[in-house]
Amino acid sequence: MEHNHVPLSDWVSLAIGVMGFLTAVMSRKDRLPAWARKWLKRIGSARITDAIERAASIAELSNEARRREAVIYLQKLTIKEIGFPVPLSIANLLVEHVYQQWKRVRR
Repeated sequence: MEHNHVPLSDWVSLAIGVMGFLTAVMSRKDRLPAWARKWLKRIGSARITDAIERAASIAELSNEARRREAVIYLQKLTIKEIGFPVPLSIANLLVEHVYQQWKRVRR
């Protein structure tokens, strides 16, 4: 099949569909999965931001070490308040997610 024989309306429909798909993908870019959003709601963005700011205040640490410190602080906080630590993978994801928002605000 040659593209010369495809009606213009089909090309327009295809373009609109592709644009809609790209818009949907871009809108989900900053969203966390549902299970991570539950943890975020339970812990609170303010507490995670506090962990990030505490780690950022330690001047002699590298960026990676600061991120690890924020995760450790977050896990200690959840042990104290919830009774068990947030899993490491989820803590890393939440710290990274909130850090990206925090970094945008600081600019």
